[in-house]
Amino acid sequence: LAGAPQCKLVGCRVHGKVVVNKVSGNVHVALGRSTVRNGKHVHEFNMLDVSEGFNTSHQIHSITFGDEVPGVISPLDGTMQVVRHGAYMFHYYIKLVPTVFISRWGDEVYTNQYSVTDSARNVQSARGELAGLPGVFIVYDFSPFLMRKSEKVKPWSYIFTSISAIIGGVFAIASLAEMVV
Repeated sequence: LAGAPQCKLVGCRVHGKVVVNKVSGNVHVALGRSTVRNGKHVHEFNMLDVSEGFNTSHQIHSITFGDEVPGVISPLDGTMQVVRHGAYMFHYYIKLVPTVFISRWGDEVYTNQYSVTDSARNVQSARGELAGLPGVFIVYDFSPFLMRKSEKVKPWSYIFTSISAIIGGVFAIASLAEMVV
């Protein structure tokens, strides 16, 4: 992103697909150029570039972990954070639950549902120093359990029985009310 001229003043739209192993990890968009130094992932940048803050405002339009399933809502979809001043570090801690959705016709879709906890903090001190790396960090962890969700269709007899029960209840209440009056 550092070399993209459209990202200098107005921001960028980042989209893509990341394939990961089923172990804990993180994906992030952060300040600076990433490099590996002494076997560690680090970000290099000029402190003068962030002397007046670093805007990490963002909006998450859609994020999924696996195939999309119609009707399943992702908690982070539509999330928006706006930074007015300073240099913020946003963390989204995600707990992934492997899930198999089985349709009424027997089709299986393997995906992941998730819950999320988030935090944000200004990492720029009053003297302009940074106490952390400004950026958006998605930290994920997989649950050891597999959830199976099956779509079932209720038969017409269920609807008929329910309607009969409602009608019977109305008649019972009406006869009790008639006895009292």
